[in-house]
Amino acid sequence: PPRPRIRRRSRQQGRAQRWDARPVLTARDAAALRFVGEQYAVRDDVLAVLLGRLSPAKPQASGMLGPRTLRQRLGRWQQAGWVERRRLLGHTWVLPTRTGLRLAGLQFDPWEPAESRLAHHHAVALVRLHREAAPGQGGWVCERALWRRRGKASWHLSDGALPAPVPADWQGIDQAWELVEVELTRKARPRVVTALKTRPPHTAAITYYVPAALHAPLSALLASVVRELGGRPEVRVEPLPQVPGVTYMAAGGEAA
Repeated sequence: PPRPRIRRRSRQQGRAQRWDARPVLTARDAAALRFVGEQYAVRDDVLAVLLGRLSPAKPQASGMLGPRTLRQRLGRWQQAGWVERRRLLGHTWVLPTRTGLRLAGLQFDPWEPAESRLAHHHAVALVRLHREAAPGQGGWVCERALWRRRGKASWHLSDGALPAPVPADWQGIDQAWELVEVELTRKARPRVVTALKTRPPHTAAITYYVPAALHAPLSALLASVVRELGGRPEVRVEPLPQVPGVTYMAAGGEAA
């Protein structure tokens, strides 16, 4: 009997894709997806810095992944269904899908962007890059995790927390935390008083990161409130850190 004809794919069609072919999640992918998921969403320039720090190879710019490599990485993630990209306020934002969150070991729901919050979330991501040089290795606890830890308690919800040395006069307590707050606008005194009075247990210190214009007025306000509360907790005010290759956003979404 005649042999059956075998239809071969042309060079233009390329190779047939295996039924089980899909991107393989690397440890670097998982670490980056976890950072993005913990910070709700990140701008693509923040992701370039993050992936540059996680890359074993020397990045194109200091601590930053090159634009072409970043596009390839994002394309692979998007094709796999791990993230989606959105154009918001003149910037490209990366949001993990439910699949991406679960692959990163996170049980959060996908976040629907609120444009009024993007500048704040972006600033918090930059502060985290400043405080946690090795992504995921500094002990940073994100706001989303703090919200779950709080449960039904009425503690003030900070933007992040880091392990801190236990003060010498604390008896029988084996852990302490430094709360991290990012303030881009001026807050009324009653709101600041409430935040300090309702701080979570084991708060040893609070560090505020603010734009230069807010540094002096917020420092004076916090010093007054801390004196009113008996000198506790220890509070510091720092300028927003500069991360090479990334800019901050003003309230309207433009670079600041």
